Amino acid sequence: MDQHALDLLQALVALPTPTGFEYDGMALLSQYLKKAAVPNLAIDVHGNLRACLNPDAPLRVMIEGHCDEIGFMVQYIDDDGFLYMCPLGGVTVPLVAAERIVIQGRNGNVFGVFGVRPPHLMSAKDREKVAPQEFKDIAVDIGARTREEALELVDLGSPAVVDAGWRPLANNRVACRGFDNRIGAFIVTEAMRRLAGEKLPVALHMVASVQEEIGLVGGITTAYDINPHIGLCVDVTFAADAQKDGRKVVGDIRLGGGPVIGVGPTYHTTLNRLITDAAAAAKLTVQRQVRGRGTGTCAWAMRLSRSGAAVAQLSIPLRYMHSPVEVLSLDDASQTIDLLCAAIRAIPADIDLRPPQP
Repeated sequence: MDQHALDLLQALVALPTPTGFEYDGMALLSQYLKKAAVPNLAIDVHGNLRACLNPDAPLRVMIEGHCDEIGFMVQYIDDDGFLYMCPLGGVTVPLVAAERIVIQGRNGNVFGVFGVRPPHLMSAKDREKVAPQEFKDIAVDIGARTREEALELVDLGSPAVVDAGWRPLANNRVACRGFDNRIGAFIVTEAMRRLAGEKLPVALHMVASVQEEIGLVGGITTAYDINPHIGLCVDVTFAADAQKDGRKVVGDIRLGGGPVIGVGPTYHTTLNRLITDAAAAAKLTVQRQVRGRGTGTCAWAMRLSRSGAAVAQLSIPLRYMHSPVEVLSLDDASQTIDLLCAAIRAIPADIDLRPPQP
């Protein structure tokens, strides 16, 4: 990964892009592609960022990574100026206790904290509880003294995310909130930049999608419009190396082990073979993860749109998913970009996607 790409990734994850409020992230990615002279750039009515190379080619290939992250919205403000939040996506309440929060307020960012009761003031029964289990039991303190003061800074419905930024770790690994799935949006964007000057045999449609965390919204609407023959989804998946008992559930997926290819009924055998061959030709190490049923990613949206696309999924191993301290390997991310580009170059214009014929 070159420095320009790394700078883009760091800038992207520094921005708040809670589901339904991805504007700043989309603007950043759009500017990056515009500087690289990537054609057919547009942000649609839902906020999805789209671009297309070689649009007149008969075979349509869609690459997708969602740009939204889990977050919160202000739901209620009490008389003393404390905020109560509702979740955007799959937030686990105990994980946000005592965390910092940044709210997109009326006139810019408003900072606060999820307050917790000091242990000195807890009863013996209270101490048995690990952490608050529901959002009604945990308030956000922004320093306001009254409801009126709070409303000068934020409004009902103001979006927010945990304030947990980029922290480099050993072995080219990084901890940050919201790698799920800004890393996927970054990868499809960087792949598009790299491929922009090449002559491709396919029409390549890139989508950085919105609102995946609340129902694959951007993936569904863009897949319907593009009507791809092939869909390549880039998302994160569970790394089981930190919780070894998880290997029996998600497979032996490790940070630093390379991109993960999804295997199962959802994923097209011909595409998986093409991607595996492309990885071997590029001397890239890959991992395989078995999924026996439908996936909660936009691969599912592309597969079921209209008459359906042949889909494959490339995933980046991620520790501590949907927490403020998600951890990934930058080496895995870099290799996923390489593999995505190699796979796209390897797709023949006349590929036969039908299963074996009798």
